[in-house]
Amino acid sequence: MVSEGVNKVYVASYSVFSPIGLDTEENMKAITDYKSAIRLVDDVSIFCKPMYAAKIYGEHTDSDFSVLERRSIFSVKRALNVLGDFDKEEFQKEAQLIFSTTKGDISFLESGDDIIDNRVFLNHTAKVIADYFNLQRVPLVVSNACISGVNAVVTASRLISSGYCKHAIIIGADLLSRFVVTGFQSFHSISTGPCIPYDINRDGLTLGEAVGVIVLTNDRAVVPDEDPIVVEGGAVSNDANHLSAPSRTGDGLAAAMSRSVSVAGIKAEDIDFINAHGTATVYNDEMESKAIHLAGLSNVRVQSLKPYWGHTLGASGVIESIACFWQMKNSILFGTKGYTQSGVPMEIKVKGEHESKALKRCIKTASGFGGCNAAVIYAFDSVSGKSKYDNAVSWRELARFTLSGIDNFHDTIRDWNKKMQNADLKFFKMDDLSKLGYIGVLKLLKDYQKCDTIPPEKRGLFFGNSSSSLASDIRHVAAIGSGDDLKASPSIFVYTLPNVVLGEICIKNKFKGENTFFVFNTSDKLNAGETLLHNASLSGMELIVAGWCDLIGEKYDLNIGLYKKG
Repeated sequence: MVSEGVNKVYVASYSVFSPIGLDTEENMKAITDYKSAIRLVDDVSIFCKPMYAAKIYGEHTDSDFSVLERRSIFSVKRALNVLGDFDKEEFQKEAQLIFSTTKGDISFLESGDDIIDNRVFLNHTAKVIADYFNLQRVPLVVSNACISGVNAVVTASRLISSGYCKHAIIIGADLLSRFVVTGFQSFHSISTGPCIPYDINRDGLTLGEAVGVIVLTNDRAVVPDEDPIVVEGGAVSNDANHLSAPSRTGDGLAAAMSRSVSVAGIKAEDIDFINAHGTATVYNDEMESKAIHLAGLSNVRVQSLKPYWGHTLGASGVIESIACFWQMKNSILFGTKGYTQSGVPMEIKVKGEHESKALKRCIKTASGFGGCNAAVIYAFDSVSGKSKYDNAVSWRELARFTLSGIDNFHDTIRDWNKKMQNADLKFFKMDDLSKLGYIGVLKLLKDYQKCDTIPPEKRGLFFGNSSSSLASDIRHVAAIGSGDDLKASPSIFVYTLPNVVLGEICIKNKFKGENTFFVFNTSDKLNAGETLLHNASLSGMELIVAGWCDLIGEKYDLNIGLYKKG
Protein backbone atom coordinates (compact mmCIF):
# COMPACT_ATOMS: atom_id res chain seq x y z
CA MET A 1 0.00 0.00 0.00
CA VAL A 2 1.23 3.45 -0.88
CA SER A 3 -0.13 6.92 -0.28
CA GLU A 4 1.23 8.80 -3.32
CA GLY A 5 -1.18 9.86 -6.02
CA VAL A 6 -4.44 9.50 -4.11
CA ASN A 7 -7.04 12.22 -3.74
CA LYS A 8 -7.93 13.52 -0.29
CA VAL A 9 -11.57 12.89 0.55
CA TYR A 10 -13.28 15.85 2.24
CA VAL A 11 -16.62 15.88 4.04
CA ALA A 12 -18.28 18.77 2.19
CA SER A 13 -21.77 18.86 3.75
CA TYR A 14 -24.43 16.74 5.40
CA SER A 15 -28.01 16.70 6.67
CA VAL A 16 -30.19 14.57 8.95
CA PHE A 17 -33.97 14.16 8.82
CA SER A 18 -35.38 12.24 11.79
CA PRO A 19 -38.24 12.31 14.30
CA ILE A 20 -36.36 14.92 16.37
CA GLY A 21 -35.43 17.33 13.59
CA LEU A 22 -35.71 18.33 9.94
CA ASP A 23 -32.01 19.14 9.67
CA THR A 24 -28.70 18.56 11.37
CA GLU A 25 -28.86 21.47 13.82
CA GLU A 26 -32.34 20.52 15.07
CA ASN A 27 -31.21 16.94 15.59
CA MET A 28 -27.99 17.88 17.36
CA LYS A 29 -29.73 20.40 19.62
CA ALA A 30 -32.23 17.74 20.65
CA ILE A 31 -29.45 15.29 21.50
CA THR A 32 -27.53 18.02 23.35
CA ASP A 33 -30.67 18.49 25.47
CA TYR A 34 -30.95 14.70 25.99
CA LYS A 35 -34.19 14.56 23.97
CA SER A 36 -34.86 11.19 22.39
CA ALA A 37 -37.06 10.33 19.41
CA ILE A 38 -38.10 7.06 21.04
CA ARG A 39 -41.74 6.89 22.13
CA LEU A 40 -44.39 4.27 22.74
CA VAL A 41 -45.89 3.68 19.28
CA ASP A 42 -49.40 2.25 19.16
CA ASP A 43 -49.97 1.69 15.44
CA VAL A 44 -51.40 -1.63 14.24
CA SER A 45 -50.20 -0.89 10.69
CA ILE A 46 -46.67 -1.36 12.08
CA PHE A 47 -47.17 -3.96 14.81
CA CYS A 48 -50.08 -5.63 16.56
CA LYS A 49 -48.96 -4.42 19.99
CA PRO A 50 -47.68 -1.08 21.30
CA MET A 51 -43.90 -0.92 21.08
CA TYR A 52 -41.11 1.57 21.69
CA ALA A 53 -39.74 3.03 18.48
CA ALA A 54 -38.66 6.30 16.83
CA LYS A 55 -41.27 7.26 14.22
CA ILE A 56 -41.65 10.40 12.10
CA TYR A 57 -45.10 11.99 12.34
CA GLY A 58 -46.88 14.95 10.76
CA GLU A 59 -45.51 14.89 7.21
CA HIS A 60 -47.38 16.26 4.22
CA THR A 61 -47.99 13.49 1.70
CA ASP A 62 -49.27 15.45 -1.31
CA SER A 63 -46.48 14.34 -3.61
CA ASP A 64 -45.88 12.04 -6.56
CA PHE A 65 -42.90 10.65 -4.68
CA SER A 66 -42.97 7.88 -2.09
CA VAL A 67 -42.25 8.77 1.53
CA LEU A 68 -38.69 7.47 1.24
CA GLU A 69 -38.06 9.29 -2.02
CA ARG A 70 -39.50 12.54 -0.69
CA ARG A 71 -37.48 12.44 2.52
CA SER A 72 -34.32 11.65 0.60
CA ILE A 73 -34.81 14.46 -1.92
CA PHE A 74 -35.54 16.91 0.89
CA SER A 75 -32.37 15.94 2.75
CA VAL A 76 -30.16 16.06 -0.35
CA LYS A 77 -31.42 19.58 -1.04
CA ARG A 78 -30.49 20.61 2.50
CA ALA A 79 -26.99 19.19 2.09
CA LEU A 80 -26.39 20.78 -1.31
CA ASN A 81 -27.57 24.19 -0.09
CA VAL A 82 -24.62 24.55 2.28
CA LEU A 83 -21.87 23.60 -0.17
CA GLY A 84 -19.19 26.10 -1.12
CA ASP A 85 -18.59 27.29 -4.67
CA PHE A 86 -19.20 24.65 -7.30
CA ASP A 87 -20.13 24.38 -10.95
CA LYS A 88 -23.61 22.81 -11.05
CA GLU A 89 -23.19 21.15 -14.44
CA GLU A 90 -19.77 19.76 -13.53
CA PHE A 91 -21.15 18.50 -10.22
CA GLN A 92 -24.06 16.75 -11.93
CA LYS A 93 -21.61 15.06 -14.28
CA GLU A 94 -19.03 14.04 -11.67
CA ALA A 95 -21.15 13.25 -8.59
CA GLN A 96 -21.75 9.58 -7.81
CA LEU A 97 -24.99 8.87 -5.92
CA ILE A 98 -24.69 5.98 -3.46
CA PHE A 99 -27.94 4.89 -1.83
CA SER A 100 -27.60 2.93 1.42
CA THR A 101 -30.61 0.98 2.66
CA THR A 102 -31.70 -2.37 4.00
CA LYS A 103 -35.30 -2.60 2.78
CA GLY A 104 -36.11 0.70 1.07
CA ASP A 105 -39.81 1.05 0.15
CA ILE A 106 -40.57 -2.57 1.06
CA SER A 107 -44.07 -1.70 2.35
CA PHE A 108 -45.27 -1.54 -1.26
CA LEU A 109 -44.81 -5.30 -1.40
CA GLU A 110 -47.65 -5.70 1.11
CA SER A 111 -50.30 -4.33 -1.26
CA GLY A 112 -51.40 -7.82 -2.29
CA ASP A 113 -51.34 -6.93 -5.99
CA ASP A 114 -50.25 -9.59 -8.47
CA ILE A 115 -47.94 -7.11 -10.21
CA ILE A 116 -45.07 -5.97 -8.00
CA ASP A 117 -44.83 -2.19 -7.59
CA ASN A 118 -41.57 -0.84 -9.06
CA ARG A 119 -40.96 1.07 -5.82
CA VAL A 120 -40.16 -2.21 -4.10
CA PHE A 121 -36.93 -2.40 -6.11
CA LEU A 122 -34.09 -0.55 -4.35
CA ASN A 123 -32.51 0.57 -7.60
CA HIS A 124 -35.78 2.27 -8.61
CA THR A 125 -35.64 4.57 -5.57
CA ALA A 126 -32.00 5.44 -6.25
CA LYS A 127 -32.74 6.26 -9.90
CA VAL A 128 -35.71 8.47 -9.00
CA ILE A 129 -33.47 10.53 -6.71
CA ALA A 130 -30.59 10.67 -9.21
CA ASP A 131 -32.94 11.77 -11.99
CA TYR A 132 -34.48 14.48 -9.79
CA PHE A 133 -31.06 16.10 -9.36
CA ASN A 134 -30.07 15.38 -12.98
CA LEU A 135 -27.07 13.32 -11.90
CA GLN A 136 -25.44 11.73 -14.94
CA ARG A 137 -23.78 8.70 -13.35
CA VAL A 138 -25.66 5.45 -12.82
CA PRO A 139 -26.47 5.36 -9.07
CA LEU A 140 -25.07 2.63 -6.82
CA VAL A 141 -27.13 0.89 -4.16
CA VAL A 142 -25.39 -0.71 -1.18
CA SER A 143 -27.60 -3.17 0.68
CA ASN A 144 -25.41 -4.86 3.25
CA ALA A 145 -27.68 -5.20 6.27
CA CYS A 146 -26.94 -2.81 9.14
CA ILE A 147 -23.44 -1.89 7.94
CA SER A 148 -24.86 -0.43 4.72
CA GLY A 149 -24.31 3.21 5.75
CA VAL A 150 -20.69 2.81 6.83
CA ASN A 151 -20.06 0.51 3.88
CA ALA A 152 -21.38 3.22 1.54
CA VAL A 153 -19.02 5.81 3.04
CA VAL A 154 -16.06 3.45 2.63
CA THR A 155 -17.07 2.73 -0.97
CA ALA A 156 -17.53 6.41 -1.81
CA SER A 157 -14.22 7.47 -0.26
CA ARG A 158 -12.34 4.86 -2.27
CA LEU A 159 -14.00 5.85 -5.52
CA ILE A 160 -13.04 9.48 -4.92
CA SER A 161 -9.52 8.74 -3.71
CA SER A 162 -8.84 6.65 -6.83
CA GLY A 163 -10.14 9.32 -9.21
CA TYR A 164 -13.20 7.31 -10.30
CA CYS A 165 -15.38 10.33 -9.46
CA LYS A 166 -14.87 13.78 -7.92
CA HIS A 167 -17.89 13.89 -5.64
CA ALA A 168 -20.25 11.46 -3.94
CA ILE A 169 -23.71 11.96 -2.49
CA ILE A 170 -24.34 9.26 0.10
CA ILE A 171 -27.94 8.74 1.19
CA GLY A 172 -28.76 6.45 4.10
CA ALA A 173 -32.51 5.84 4.38
CA ASP A 174 -34.91 3.32 5.87
CA LEU A 175 -38.48 3.27 7.14
CA LEU A 176 -40.19 1.93 10.24
CA SER A 177 -42.41 -0.72 8.65
CA ARG A 178 -44.44 -3.77 9.57
CA PHE A 179 -42.10 -5.83 7.40
CA VAL A 180 -39.05 -4.86 9.46
CA VAL A 181 -40.70 -4.79 12.89
CA THR A 182 -42.23 -8.26 12.58
CA GLY A 183 -38.90 -9.62 11.39
CA PHE A 184 -36.90 -8.32 14.31
CA GLN A 185 -39.67 -9.34 16.71
CA SER A 186 -39.36 -12.90 15.42
CA PHE A 187 -35.82 -12.88 16.84
CA HIS A 188 -37.18 -11.56 20.17
CA SER A 189 -34.65 -8.76 19.87
CA ILE A 190 -36.90 -5.69 20.35
CA SER A 191 -36.58 -3.91 23.68
CA THR A 192 -39.42 -3.53 26.18
CA GLY A 193 -38.48 0.14 26.65
CA PRO A 194 -36.03 2.61 25.12
CA CYS A 195 -32.78 0.78 24.38
CA ILE A 196 -29.82 1.12 26.78
CA PRO A 197 -26.62 0.06 24.97
CA TYR A 198 -23.91 -1.62 27.07
CA ASP A 199 -25.96 -1.28 30.26
CA ILE A 200 -26.56 -4.20 32.59
CA ASN A 201 -30.33 -3.70 32.21
CA ARG A 202 -30.41 -3.65 28.39
CA ASP A 203 -32.88 -6.07 26.82
CA GLY A 204 -32.79 -5.42 23.09
CA LEU A 205 -32.79 -2.93 20.26
CA THR A 206 -35.27 -0.14 19.53
CA LEU A 207 -36.13 0.47 15.89
CA GLY A 208 -36.33 3.87 14.22
CA GLU A 209 -36.50 5.64 10.86
CA ALA A 210 -34.44 8.46 9.40
CA VAL A 211 -32.63 9.81 6.36
CA GLY A 212 -29.04 11.01 6.38
CA VAL A 213 -27.05 12.59 3.56
CA ILE A 214 -23.28 13.09 3.37
CA VAL A 215 -21.56 14.80 0.44
CA LEU A 216 -17.91 13.85 -0.07
CA THR A 217 -15.53 15.53 -2.52
CA ASN A 218 -11.90 15.85 -3.57
CA ASP A 219 -12.43 19.52 -4.48
CA ARG A 220 -11.39 21.73 -1.56
CA ALA A 221 -13.24 24.73 -3.05
CA VAL A 222 -16.57 22.94 -2.57
CA VAL A 223 -16.00 22.63 1.18
CA PRO A 224 -17.07 25.68 3.22
CA ASP A 225 -15.15 24.76 6.43
CA GLU A 226 -11.79 26.31 7.31
CA ASP A 227 -10.56 23.00 8.68
CA PRO A 228 -12.68 20.33 6.99
CA ILE A 229 -13.16 16.78 8.17
CA VAL A 230 -11.67 14.09 5.93
CA VAL A 231 -12.26 10.38 5.52
CA GLU A 232 -8.93 8.85 6.47
CA GLY A 233 -9.75 5.23 5.70
CA GLY A 234 -12.15 2.35 6.23
CA ALA A 235 -12.59 -1.38 5.90
CA VAL A 236 -15.20 -4.13 5.75
CA SER A 237 -14.87 -7.68 7.11
CA ASN A 238 -16.86 -10.83 7.76
CA ASP A 239 -16.99 -13.02 10.88
CA ALA A 240 -17.46 -16.20 8.77
CA ASN A 241 -19.19 -17.56 11.85
CA HIS A 242 -23.00 -17.15 11.98
CA LEU A 243 -25.77 -15.53 9.93
CA SER A 244 -27.78 -13.79 12.65
CA ALA A 245 -25.43 -13.65 15.64
CA PRO A 246 -22.11 -11.81 15.83
CA SER A 247 -18.84 -13.60 16.47
CA ARG A 248 -18.57 -14.32 20.18
CA THR A 249 -14.90 -13.29 20.11
CA GLY A 250 -15.29 -9.98 18.27
CA ASP A 251 -12.51 -10.88 15.83
CA GLY A 252 -14.37 -9.81 12.69
CA LEU A 253 -15.18 -6.29 13.87
CA ALA A 254 -11.71 -5.96 15.41
CA ALA A 255 -10.20 -6.79 12.01
CA ALA A 256 -12.22 -4.04 10.30
CA MET A 257 -11.22 -1.53 12.98
CA SER A 258 -7.53 -2.46 12.88
CA ARG A 259 -7.40 -2.33 9.10
CA SER A 260 -9.05 1.10 9.16
CA VAL A 261 -6.37 2.34 11.54
CA SER A 262 -3.69 0.94 9.23
CA VAL A 263 -5.20 2.52 6.10
CA ALA A 264 -5.51 5.85 7.91
CA GLY A 265 -1.78 5.71 8.67
CA ILE A 266 -2.31 6.36 12.38
CA LYS A 267 -2.02 4.57 15.71
CA ALA A 268 -4.86 3.38 17.92
CA GLU A 269 -3.97 6.00 20.54
CA ASP A 270 -4.62 8.76 17.99
CA ILE A 271 -8.37 8.08 18.14
CA ASP A 272 -10.41 10.26 20.52
CA PHE A 273 -13.70 8.37 20.51
CA ILE A 274 -15.56 5.42 19.06
CA ASN A 275 -19.07 5.89 17.72
CA ALA A 276 -20.10 2.25 17.93
CA HIS A 277 -23.01 0.27 16.55
CA GLY A 278 -24.34 -0.21 20.10
CA THR A 279 -27.71 -1.83 19.41
CA ALA A 280 -28.29 -2.90 23.05
CA THR A 281 -28.85 -6.55 22.18
CA VAL A 282 -27.02 -8.91 24.51
CA TYR A 283 -24.71 -10.44 21.92
CA ASN A 284 -23.93 -7.33 19.85
CA ASP A 285 -22.77 -5.29 22.84
CA GLU A 286 -20.76 -8.17 24.28
CA MET A 287 -19.06 -8.70 20.92
CA GLU A 288 -18.27 -5.01 20.53
CA SER A 289 -16.64 -4.82 23.95
CA LYS A 290 -14.34 -7.69 22.98
CA ALA A 291 -13.62 -6.24 19.53
CA ILE A 292 -12.62 -2.89 21.05
CA HIS A 293 -10.06 -4.65 23.25
CA LEU A 294 -8.77 -6.81 20.38
CA ALA A 295 -8.27 -3.67 18.26
CA GLY A 296 -6.23 -2.04 21.04
CA LEU A 297 -8.83 0.65 21.70
CA SER A 298 -9.88 -0.20 25.25
CA ASN A 299 -8.77 3.21 26.56
CA VAL A 300 -10.89 5.14 24.04
CA ARG A 301 -14.29 6.61 24.96
CA VAL A 302 -17.22 4.70 23.45
CA GLN A 303 -20.68 6.00 22.63
CA SER A 304 -23.87 4.71 21.04
CA LEU A 305 -26.50 7.14 19.79
CA LYS A 306 -29.21 4.49 19.31
CA PRO A 307 -31.02 5.73 22.49
CA TYR A 308 -31.76 8.99 20.61
CA TRP A 309 -32.72 7.77 17.12
CA GLY A 310 -33.29 4.07 17.60
CA HIS A 311 -31.73 1.62 15.18
CA THR A 312 -32.40 3.14 11.76
CA LEU A 313 -30.84 0.23 9.82
CA GLY A 314 -29.32 1.41 6.51
CA ALA A 315 -29.52 5.02 7.67
CA SER A 316 -27.74 4.43 10.98
CA GLY A 317 -24.15 4.52 9.72
CA VAL A 318 -24.84 7.76 7.85
CA ILE A 319 -26.71 9.73 10.52
CA GLU A 320 -24.34 8.56 13.25
CA SER A 321 -21.36 9.63 11.13
CA ILE A 322 -22.96 13.06 10.83
CA ALA A 323 -23.25 13.20 14.62
CA CYS A 324 -19.51 12.44 14.75
CA PHE A 325 -18.77 15.43 12.49
CA TRP A 326 -20.92 17.73 14.62
CA GLN A 327 -19.33 16.60 17.88
CA MET A 328 -15.84 17.13 16.50
CA LYS A 329 -16.69 20.61 15.27
CA ASN A 330 -18.40 21.62 18.51
CA SER A 331 -16.05 19.90 20.99
CA ILE A 332 -18.90 17.98 22.63
CA LEU A 333 -18.80 14.25 23.26
CA PHE A 334 -22.33 12.87 23.56
CA GLY A 335 -23.17 10.42 26.30
CA THR A 336 -25.02 7.15 25.80
CA LYS A 337 -28.46 8.08 27.11
CA GLY A 338 -29.74 5.86 29.92
CA TYR A 339 -26.41 4.17 30.60
CA THR A 340 -25.60 3.73 34.31
CA GLN A 341 -23.78 0.42 34.86
CA SER A 342 -21.72 -1.79 32.58
CA GLY A 343 -23.27 -5.03 31.40
CA VAL A 344 -20.57 -6.21 28.98
CA PRO A 345 -17.80 -8.73 29.73
CA MET A 346 -14.87 -6.52 28.69
CA GLU A 347 -14.75 -3.12 30.33
CA ILE A 348 -15.11 -0.20 27.91
CA LYS A 349 -15.29 3.53 28.58
CA VAL A 350 -18.99 4.45 28.33
CA LYS A 351 -20.73 7.37 30.05
CA GLY A 352 -24.34 8.46 30.16
CA GLU A 353 -23.62 12.20 30.23
CA HIS A 354 -22.27 14.59 27.61
CA GLU A 355 -18.80 16.02 28.05
CA SER A 356 -17.02 19.09 26.71
CA LYS A 357 -13.91 17.75 25.03
CA ALA A 358 -11.57 18.70 22.19
CA LEU A 359 -11.95 16.02 19.51
CA LYS A 360 -9.77 15.58 16.44
CA ARG A 361 -10.44 12.03 15.25
CA CYS A 362 -12.97 9.21 15.67
CA ILE A 363 -13.79 5.76 14.36
CA LYS A 364 -17.35 4.78 13.39
CA THR A 365 -18.26 1.09 13.42
CA ALA A 366 -21.18 -1.12 12.43
CA SER A 367 -22.06 -4.82 12.38
CA GLY A 368 -24.95 -6.75 10.86
CA PHE A 369 -26.65 -9.96 9.80
CA GLY A 370 -24.59 -12.14 7.52
CA GLY A 371 -21.57 -11.65 9.80
CA CYS A 372 -20.61 -8.33 8.19
CA ASN A 373 -18.66 -5.56 9.93
CA ALA A 374 -17.43 -2.13 8.84
CA ALA A 375 -15.36 0.73 10.24
CA VAL A 376 -14.36 4.17 8.99
CA ILE A 377 -12.11 6.88 10.46
CA TYR A 378 -12.81 10.61 10.33
CA ALA A 379 -10.33 13.37 11.27
CA PHE A 380 -9.76 17.08 10.83
CA ASP A 381 -7.67 17.86 7.78
CA SER A 382 -5.20 19.76 9.96
CA VAL A 383 -4.24 16.60 11.88
CA SER A 384 -4.61 13.99 9.16
CA GLY A 385 -1.58 12.48 7.52
CA LYS A 386 -1.35 10.73 4.19
CA SER A 387 -3.83 7.90 4.21
CA LYS A 388 -2.35 4.64 2.98
CA TYR A 389 -5.09 3.86 0.49
CA ASP A 390 -4.55 0.75 -1.56
CA ASN A 391 -3.63 1.38 -5.16
CA ALA A 392 -6.20 -0.06 -7.53
CA VAL A 393 -5.06 -3.54 -8.52
CA SER A 394 -5.71 -5.49 -11.68
CA TRP A 395 -7.49 -8.83 -11.51
CA ARG A 396 -6.60 -12.07 -13.23
CA GLU A 397 -9.61 -14.30 -13.84
CA LEU A 398 -8.96 -17.86 -12.68
CA ALA A 399 -12.35 -19.46 -13.28
CA ARG A 400 -15.92 -18.57 -14.24
CA PHE A 401 -19.27 -20.22 -13.60
CA THR A 402 -22.63 -19.39 -15.13
CA LEU A 403 -26.00 -20.94 -14.41
CA SER A 404 -29.31 -19.55 -15.63
CA GLY A 405 -32.82 -20.60 -16.49
CA ILE A 406 -36.46 -19.63 -16.33
CA ASP A 407 -37.92 -22.68 -14.53
CA ASN A 408 -37.08 -25.89 -12.64
CA PHE A 409 -34.70 -24.05 -10.32
CA HIS A 410 -35.17 -26.46 -7.44
CA ASP A 411 -34.43 -29.55 -9.53
CA THR A 412 -31.43 -27.84 -11.11
CA ILE A 413 -29.89 -26.68 -7.86
CA ARG A 414 -30.40 -30.08 -6.20
CA ASP A 415 -28.59 -31.72 -9.12
CA TRP A 416 -25.70 -29.30 -8.78
CA ASN A 417 -25.55 -29.94 -5.04
CA LYS A 418 -25.10 -33.64 -5.77
CA LYS A 419 -22.43 -32.91 -8.38
CA MET A 420 -20.51 -30.88 -5.81
CA GLN A 421 -20.84 -33.76 -3.31
CA ASN A 422 -21.84 -31.19 -0.74
CA ALA A 423 -22.49 -32.87 2.60
CA ASP A 424 -23.52 -29.67 4.39
CA LEU A 425 -27.12 -30.30 5.47
CA LYS A 426 -27.58 -26.60 6.15
CA PHE A 427 -27.74 -26.14 2.41
CA PHE A 428 -31.36 -27.35 2.39
CA LYS A 429 -32.37 -24.66 4.91
CA MET A 430 -31.03 -21.78 2.81
CA ASP A 431 -33.19 -19.53 0.69
CA ASP A 432 -32.95 -19.97 -3.07
CA LEU A 433 -30.71 -16.95 -3.68
CA SER A 434 -28.20 -18.27 -1.17
CA LYS A 435 -28.30 -21.75 -2.68
CA LEU A 436 -27.55 -20.27 -6.08
CA GLY A 437 -24.54 -18.23 -4.95
CA TYR A 438 -23.31 -20.95 -2.58
CA ILE A 439 -23.20 -23.64 -5.29
CA GLY A 440 -21.55 -21.24 -7.73
CA VAL A 441 -18.68 -20.45 -5.37
CA LEU A 442 -18.23 -24.14 -4.49
CA LYS A 443 -17.86 -24.87 -8.21
CA LEU A 444 -15.34 -22.05 -8.73
CA LEU A 445 -13.19 -23.12 -5.80
CA LYS A 446 -13.34 -26.77 -6.83
CA ASP A 447 -12.13 -25.88 -10.33
CA TYR A 448 -9.30 -23.82 -8.88
CA GLN A 449 -7.97 -25.29 -5.64
CA LYS A 450 -4.83 -23.20 -5.13
CA CYS A 451 -6.43 -20.67 -2.78
CA ASP A 452 -5.45 -22.04 0.62
CA THR A 453 -2.25 -19.99 0.76
CA ILE A 454 -4.24 -16.73 0.70
CA PRO A 455 -5.22 -15.61 4.22
CA PRO A 456 -8.98 -15.63 4.98
CA GLU A 457 -8.95 -11.88 5.66
CA LYS A 458 -7.65 -11.31 2.09
CA ARG A 459 -10.54 -13.20 0.46
CA GLY A 460 -13.52 -11.07 -0.56
CA LEU A 461 -16.95 -11.24 -2.16
CA PHE A 462 -18.57 -8.58 -4.36
CA PHE A 463 -22.03 -9.53 -5.64
CA GLY A 464 -24.81 -7.65 -7.36
CA ASN A 465 -28.29 -8.18 -8.75
CA SER A 466 -31.47 -6.27 -9.58
CA SER A 467 -34.01 -7.93 -7.29
CA SER A 468 -32.17 -7.78 -3.96
CA SER A 469 -33.78 -10.55 -1.84
CA LEU A 470 -37.23 -10.37 -3.42
CA ALA A 471 -37.97 -14.10 -3.26
CA SER A 472 -37.50 -14.19 0.51
CA ASP A 473 -39.23 -10.82 0.90
CA ILE A 474 -42.34 -12.34 -0.67
CA ARG A 475 -42.15 -15.34 1.66
CA HIS A 476 -41.89 -13.07 4.71
CA VAL A 477 -44.89 -11.00 3.58
CA ALA A 478 -46.86 -14.22 3.04
CA ALA A 479 -46.01 -15.39 6.57
CA ILE A 480 -47.44 -12.25 8.14
CA GLY A 481 -50.10 -11.66 5.50
CA SER A 482 -52.88 -13.16 7.58
CA GLY A 483 -52.59 -10.22 9.96
CA ASP A 484 -50.83 -12.23 12.65
CA ASP A 485 -47.58 -10.32 13.16
CA LEU A 486 -46.33 -13.01 15.50
CA LYS A 487 -46.21 -15.59 12.70
CA ALA A 488 -43.05 -14.09 11.25
CA SER A 489 -40.26 -16.65 10.97
CA PRO A 490 -36.65 -15.75 11.86
CA SER A 491 -35.44 -18.43 9.45
CA ILE A 492 -37.20 -16.58 6.62
CA PHE A 493 -36.56 -13.00 7.76
CA VAL A 494 -32.78 -13.38 7.95
CA TYR A 495 -32.75 -14.07 4.20
CA THR A 496 -34.62 -10.83 3.42
CA LEU A 497 -31.18 -9.21 3.40
CA PRO A 498 -29.41 -9.93 0.10
CA ASN A 499 -25.94 -9.91 1.66
CA VAL A 500 -26.82 -13.04 3.63
CA VAL A 501 -25.87 -15.07 0.56
CA LEU A 502 -22.38 -13.66 1.12
CA GLY A 503 -22.56 -14.70 4.76
CA GLU A 504 -23.39 -18.29 3.81
CA ILE A 505 -20.45 -18.37 1.39
CA CYS A 506 -18.09 -16.83 3.95
CA ILE A 507 -19.03 -19.38 6.62
CA LYS A 508 -18.56 -22.33 4.27
CA ASN A 509 -15.30 -21.16 2.69
CA LYS A 510 -13.77 -19.00 5.45
CA PHE A 511 -13.76 -15.76 3.52
CA LYS A 512 -13.17 -13.11 6.19
CA GLY A 513 -12.35 -10.15 4.00
CA GLU A 514 -14.50 -7.51 2.36
CA ASN A 515 -18.02 -8.48 1.35
CA THR A 516 -20.49 -6.09 -0.25
CA PHE A 517 -23.81 -6.55 -2.01
CA PHE A 518 -24.83 -3.98 -4.62
CA VAL A 519 -28.23 -3.64 -6.28
CA PHE A 520 -28.47 -2.43 -9.90
CA ASN A 521 -31.10 -1.74 -12.50
CA THR A 522 -31.54 -4.72 -14.81
CA SER A 523 -30.46 -2.51 -17.71
CA ASP A 524 -27.11 -1.96 -15.97
CA LYS A 525 -26.30 -5.66 -15.76
CA LEU A 526 -23.68 -5.57 -18.52
CA ASN A 527 -21.71 -2.84 -16.71
CA ALA A 528 -22.25 -4.26 -13.23
CA GLY A 529 -19.29 -6.63 -13.46
CA GLU A 530 -16.91 -3.79 -14.22
CA THR A 531 -18.31 -1.75 -11.32
CA LEU A 532 -17.92 -4.67 -8.91
CA LEU A 533 -14.33 -5.32 -9.99
CA HIS A 534 -13.42 -1.65 -9.66
CA ASN A 535 -14.75 -1.53 -6.11
CA ALA A 536 -12.92 -4.75 -5.30
CA SER A 537 -9.69 -3.38 -6.80
CA LEU A 538 -9.52 -0.78 -4.01
CA SER A 539 -10.27 -3.14 -1.14
CA GLY A 540 -6.85 -4.66 -0.45
CA MET A 541 -8.11 -8.16 -1.22
CA GLU A 542 -5.94 -10.73 -2.98
CA LEU A 543 -8.62 -13.23 -3.99
CA ILE A 544 -12.25 -12.39 -4.76
CA VAL A 545 -15.41 -13.82 -6.18
CA ALA A 546 -17.40 -11.18 -8.02
CA GLY A 547 -20.41 -11.11 -10.30
CA TRP A 548 -24.16 -11.34 -10.76
CA CYS A 549 -26.44 -13.47 -8.58
CA ASP A 550 -30.17 -12.95 -9.12
CA LEU A 551 -33.33 -14.94 -8.57
CA ILE A 552 -37.02 -14.09 -8.98
CA GLY A 553 -39.43 -17.00 -8.58
CA GLU A 554 -38.10 -19.83 -10.73
CA LYS A 555 -36.02 -17.51 -12.89
CA TYR A 556 -32.36 -17.58 -11.90
CA ASP A 557 -29.25 -15.94 -13.28
CA LEU A 558 -25.73 -16.54 -11.98
CA ASN A 559 -22.55 -15.27 -13.63
CA ILE A 560 -19.60 -15.08 -11.25
CA GLY A 561 -15.84 -15.20 -11.58
CA LEU A 562 -12.94 -16.12 -9.33
CA TYR A 563 -10.18 -13.52 -9.52
CA LYS A 564 -6.68 -13.24 -8.12
CA LYS A 565 -4.71 -10.05 -7.63
CA GLY A 566 -2.05 -9.26 -10.23
